[in-house]
Amino acid sequence: MNYQNYLPYLALLMLLSTPVFADNWQGRTPEKHTALLEMFVSEGCGLCPAAEHFVHQTLPEQGILDEDLIVLTFHVDYLNDRKGWIDKFAQPEFTSRQKQLAHLNHYQHIFTPELVASGETIHSWREQLIDVIALLNNYPAEADIQITAKRTDATLSVQTAVQVRGDENRAHSKLYLAVTENHVRNEVHGGDNAGTVFNHQDLVRKWLGPFSLSNRGESVLMTEIPLAEEWQSDALSLVAVVQNLSDGYVLQALHVPLD
Repeated sequence: MNYQNYLPYLALLMLLSTPVFADNWQGRTPEKHTALLEMFVSEGCGLCPAAEHFVHQTLPEQGILDEDLIVLTFHVDYLNDRKGWIDKFAQPEFTSRQKQLAHLNHYQHIFTPELVASGETIHSWREQLIDVIALLNNYPAEADIQITAKRTDATLSVQTAVQVRGDENRAHSKLYLAVTENHVRNEVHGGDNAGTVFNHQDLVRKWLGPFSLSNRGESVLMTEIPLAEEWQSDALSLVAVVQNLSDGYVLQALHVPLD
């Protein structure tokens, strides 16, 4: 038998049988407002571990559930040259997001830790944050978000459908997307937290946007997001945020686990 005649067919068969790994997820927002907490921290900041413990330990112990609150933990980069420790999770885009929120809140300075609930900075977060979350949860959502996501190898393809209510919101609202990761361990060897082993939760890996929305109120957007090899695929989540960039209010947010 002349096997050379079959080589092209064998090559085609091997190509067709090469595995392409794909996963699919869907999610949509409820009718009530889901509070969004944007927390700005740094591994070199001595005050930040207490804030992270409060958010990730105390709030659940006080009955704050996943359907009540979505957390985005942004590591900022402006402390990297001040604290004797380079936070490898910090990105300039995250600092820019904090500056944007400061501008919307009419503040001239940024700081860590800073906790921003659905667009508004909460200074006395130990005393006020639980009540603020409960208050926000009582409001009806001013936007509906629906996500369909598909991961093929190292790319996440996201379709986001958004419906915004109210003329003012439709005129000024934008969409943001974030990829977050849980259970990210890192040992700190300098700065205020030298010797600490962090187990980061809701760690923002990617922050994308703002994406423009139709002023007619309904929009569908397609986004391709590359996923880094070092990210734990079973610990990732996708978060969508719709925010009015005139008054800063977050109309609604959606969290979709990718596990």
